[in-house]
Amino acid sequence: MKLSEKFSEKVTAYVKNTLPNKTEDDLEIIKYGVEILFMNLTKIPIILLIAYYLGIFKEVTFSILAFGIMRKFAAGIHATKSFVCLACSCIIFLGTVYLSISFKLPIMIKIVVFVLSLIVYFKYAPADTEEKPYVNYEIRKNLKIKSLITVTLYFILSLIIKDIFISNILIHILWIEGILISPITYKVFKRRYNNYEYY
Repeated sequence: MKLSEKFSEKVTAYVKNTLPNKTEDDLEIIKYGVEILFMNLTKIPIILLIAYYLGIFKEVTFSILAFGIMRKFAAGIHATKSFVCLACSCIIFLGTVYLSISFKLPIMIKIVVFVLSLIVYFKYAPADTEEKPYVNYEIRKNLKIKSLITVTLYFILSLIIKDIFISNILIHILWIEGILISPITYKVFKRRYNNYEYY
């Protein structure tokens, strides 16, 4: 059993003993949330350490924060294994940072990504998981609105900010998160989609 699972099981067991009224579904959601938190707490320092040695620490830090904001509202698929999560995160953050530094995105591409993002996010955000279903309609509606606002804000900022890196990374975040909330991605990785429908 991996360390994140051991840690999440101990926390879940403590919650179960402290709050006996919690259902098995509640405990499963708590366990998943703790495991994801643990994975992030161990994953991010590793990514930042690599970024520091590559000389792109500030850029990667910014991209993690900007991506985290979008992820908070639109959600999306999560890797089930910590090493897969780390590998994918390294590719996403380090790869897009280098792309953003090296190549300036034309305005037309930004517009196309923005329009497609509006369609994708309107249709699919927020994309939940088996462990964290958004059962409440009002919560889903609220997150969708915030996702669309964030998409629009990132697009506007990418047009008015002079810094090439920031201007580019905001657009890259839109299409990457768009892929992560797509039902096609869930199907490829054999994960259940629209989990709230099962409650």
